[in-house]
Amino acid sequence: METPKKGKVRWPVMSVTIVLFVAMLIAIVVNAEKFYDILNNLVMNNLMWGLGWFVSLVCLFMVVICVIFLVTPLGKIKLGGPNAKPKFNYTQWFGISLCTGIGAGVVFWGAAEPLLFAMEPDPSTGLIAGSNGSVVWSMVHCFLQWGFTPYATCVVMGVILSYVILNKKAPFKASSCLIPLFGEGAENSKWATAFDAWSAFALTGAVAGGLGYGAMQLSAGIKAFAGIEPSKMIYIGIIIAMFICYNLSAISGLRNGITLLSNLNTRFFFILLIFVFLAGPTGYICNLFTHSLGAYLDQFFSASLYTAPFADAGRWAQNWDMYWWVDWMAYAPLLGLFMVRVGYGRTLREFVLVEWLFPALFGIVWFAVFGGTILHGQFFQGVDFYSIYINEGAEALTLAMFNVLPISKIAKIVMLIIITISLVTQCDSMAVTLAGMSMEGSDDTHEPPVWLKLFWGIVFAVIAMVFVVLGGINGVKTIKSFCGIPLTFMCFAILLGFLKYILKRPRKVNGEYEYEPEIANAPDNGEPMAHQDLIDKIFSKIFGEKAAD
Repeated sequence: METPKKGKVRWPVMSVTIVLFVAMLIAIVVNAEKFYDILNNLVMNNLMWGLGWFVSLVCLFMVVICVIFLVTPLGKIKLGGPNAKPKFNYTQWFGISLCTGIGAGVVFWGAAEPLLFAMEPDPSTGLIAGSNGSVVWSMVHCFLQWGFTPYATCVVMGVILSYVILNKKAPFKASSCLIPLFGEGAENSKWATAFDAWSAFALTGAVAGGLGYGAMQLSAGIKAFAGIEPSKMIYIGIIIAMFICYNLSAISGLRNGITLLSNLNTRFFFILLIFVFLAGPTGYICNLFTHSLGAYLDQFFSASLYTAPFADAGRWAQNWDMYWWVDWMAYAPLLGLFMVRVGYGRTLREFVLVEWLFPALFGIVWFAVFGGTILHGQFFQGVDFYSIYINEGAEALTLAMFNVLPISKIAKIVMLIIITISLVTQCDSMAVTLAGMSMEGSDDTHEPPVWLKLFWGIVFAVIAMVFVVLGGINGVKTIKSFCGIPLTFMCFAILLGFLKYILKRPRKVNGEYEYEPEIANAPDNGEPMAHQDLIDKIFSKIFGEKAAD
């Protein structure tokens, strides 16, 4: 495999994102309303309606693929080769996975979606707003949107990229996943550059959108504690503060930045989750979770393929379920690329377990606890949370929910800390990944130049400010959908190519797959290994692997 010259900047990958977003900015300045009308009509009324059904099929297929990696001999393949040793223990790994992926989303939507879907169900279902049926229907779709399905998109791409980069010694860039589909050399073609450029554009839109959501939610916190109403200047100030924080983290490196912050934030996540569960309507939460989980499992396939092709549906499925699928697809190639950096020395089964199953279960439990608390307040305690949503938006709901709990001010502070660290770790991880992919010859073990990290950090912040100030949350949502739809088709083709390649690999007498010649006898990469904790020791016995000597 040809090795590109190290240190050379891949200007096409960087410039495409800038050019496309500058063009959008010009269009917004000229006529923002018309631009968003055209874009919304293209994306939501044409692409999502015409292609969303295919996106749903692909996402369900990726869930099935994750299960296959868990239960078949494919799961025994070790990333990096038979001599590779893990560099992160399970606790560190899970924390990084949670905070660089689903974390920022669950804190924004954890209380908002359950209430919103219960009060505004798909009209075509015939459910009455606020009825028992609408509550269960709401929880099923929340579990669907934040459980097994979305994470499968990124994890499948993470598996493919980890395999080709760690086991075939391909370059550290998203387009390396083209190798199983098109063969050796595909990663250095012009099509590879185009794939990386579009992936960078898509990820930038997705991260900037998430940063915009976070700024809106933190502004609600400022209002709650300081009485200052949210405004464009407040949004800009928050984004600038986030920019400083996530760039400081990115500059400090993976082990000193993301790892430490992620593990700290994971503790906050569980502390707040347990507090809300115990201080809130515990019995109601348990009953709602159990009932909704049963409905979710019973309706999993039908809900996964829910398209609501009815005149009175109002394109609900396209605006919610399918929107989340393409949103995650916008993240998939580069979040998958980031996963390469923490998966070394682990088997594919461990990779899927920690990157897919555990975060998905966490998302389901989080929505059950926070959704159960706000729904109990709405329907049993007489608190009109729905009016808060109507008047102040989704960003105000989570903080408002704490008003029905004891020591609400302390809980709100913890929540604001979680939101802040989640945004920092997500932007940090993606800036580092994009910076690495912007250099020829970069790999999964070395940090990219600081100036490249700063470049992408600035891009995230500027685009987030532009779209929050000029386009609002609906504008961000449309941009993310526009980016993710083409990647769905690309990722599906790449997955088929990888399955065709991997299933043809020679196997041993015991059924296990032979390692690639590049790493069959390769030594460990020499990076320091993490020390085991109790959780790591338990899982080490299950998988027969050690995180440290």
